[in-house]
Parts: sequence; structure tokens; C-alpha cells
Amino acid sequence: MFSPKAPYQGKVVENDKHPHTLTGQTGDANWETAHVTFDHGGNVPYIEGQSIGVIAPGPDKKGETPAKIRLYSIASSAVGDNETSKTVSLCVKRVVEVDGDHANREVGEDKPDKAGTHFPDNKVYRGVCSNHICDMNVGDDVLITGPTGAEM
Repeated sequence: MFSPKAPYQGKVVENDKHPHTLTGQTGDANWETAHVTFDHGGNVPYIEGQSIGVIAPGPDKKGETPAKIRLYSIASSAVGDNETSKTVSLCVKRVVEVDGDHANREVGEDKPDKAGTHFPDNKVYRGVCSNHICDMNVGDDVLITGPTGAEM
């Protein structure tokens, strides 16, 4: 098991992005999810129902380096998407809140992310780790902790 002080450095081998648009009674809602696969070389064995931690590069807005760990439920079976037991996959929703209630969160001027999402006239909160994962490219390094949690 890999800890926050000694995480495993994996590689992104796939990042399938899925943009969505939903128009409902409350107006338009746009979001993006990504199915991201990391190569861990068989060094992070896990079972169904567990989670892994991902560490976004720091410093975060509070100056912590590295940024805090975010846990994500594993989306792949124990043998991974390619059935070699050397990969782990996550399904991640990009967090972008516009003019929302941001208790205890720092909200600043909007800057477009790699997807080009930009809200120039609004206060915007972008999830640190979800945006980091959604913006990753094949070949990028990723810091992984865990696995944690009980099996299904």
C-alpha cells in the first residue's frame, strides 16, 4: 500500500473525455466526465470496491504542497481494463461551480482550463484534483496512494 508520504508514480495510458450538455427546467448544465486509466505496473494491486488516492500537483490555494489527496472509487475490475492487472481506471466528473455557495473555499477570478471552459463574468470554483485528472494527457505522471477500503 502506498502512503501520501511515499506515493506510487504511475502513468496515464488513456483519458477518454465525455462532454455532456443537459437542458432542463433549471436551464443549461454543462459538464465533462473522463474515464482515465493509469498504468501502475502491477505494483498497486486492488480489489473491486476499493479506492485510490490521487495527489494533484501543489501548492494548492492554501499553500499546501503537494495538494491534499482526493480519493476516487476504482471503476475497473481487479485485473484492470486491459486484463493484465497492471492498470487501474477511474471515472471522474470535472468539478466547476459557478457563482455557487463556496463556504471555506477560495474563489477567484476565472481562468480557462485546458478544455477551454471559461466564465468571464462570474466567480468560479474549480475542483483541484478533478480538473487535474480531467486535464491529464497520455504519458503524464500521476501520484497514487492506496488502495484503501473494503472489498465489495
